[in-house]
Amino acid sequence: MLLVADDYAYTSEISESILWLLENDKIQGTSCMVVTQAWPKDVGALKDLSKRRPDIQIGLHITLTGDWLKPSAASSKWQRFPRMPVLLLKSHLHLLDGDMIEHEIASQVAKFRRDFGRLPDFVDGHEHVHLFPQIRKACNRALHAAGFKGWVRQCGGPLKGLLKRPYRVKSLFLNYLSWSFKRQADYYGIRYNNDFAGIYDFSMESDFGTLLETWRQTCAEDGVCMCHPGVAQSRSGTPDPIAHSRERELRILSQTKRR
Repeated sequence: MLLVADDYAYTSEISESILWLLENDKIQGTSCMVVTQAWPKDVGALKDLSKRRPDIQIGLHITLTGDWLKPSAASSKWQRFPRMPVLLLKSHLHLLDGDMIEHEIASQVAKFRRDFGRLPDFVDGHEHVHLFPQIRKACNRALHAAGFKGWVRQCGGPLKGLLKRPYRVKSLFLNYLSWSFKRQADYYGIRYNNDFAGIYDFSMESDFGTLLETWRQTCAEDGVCMCHPGVAQSRSGTPDPIAHSRERELRILSQTKRR
């Protein structure tokens, strides 16, 4: 199972946490947010690490939500990204501008390539937006046009394993969204993972250590598990609704042995 941290460059403190975990073989990859204030400052350290450790998977974390963030594409009609529930609803009602979404994703791909010096090893989505109706087609079209040869993260898997994990309702919903996403990826010849884990509610009542062990036991060997390590405080004052759970994840991940 590939353990991958989301949200590199959400804040510089999160980036520093992820870099430490990568350097100490606690996780095997990370996906990057290229539309944040931290990205221009933080890309260099990750680029240097990737040169020393080409085995580490470095991805693009497509970002289309967060009303404190601005779109990358100059042609965007949005001044700020919408909140996730709004985007989810509009996508299911087919009220989004598909061309605008495709241009935004293409812009983020181009920004990653410009700053990192190459295309990402993989692509996923902040709050799983890349799986949403309309957006999944735009995502696969943009990646195909960019000549992307890596893999994309689908968020489903075999029901036998999925039903052994907690938070089944959300897992089943993401599995449902992933069916259509995978069909789009197949059409464009884009590879994807076969299994996915890491879903929970980010509450402080959840036992992340036990969840991590459950994911490792039930996720396929060639599957992907997401995590969100970081710290509770940020010098930038960036809004972060899961800040405290990030700090807990960092503490537990830092104590784990390499699998």
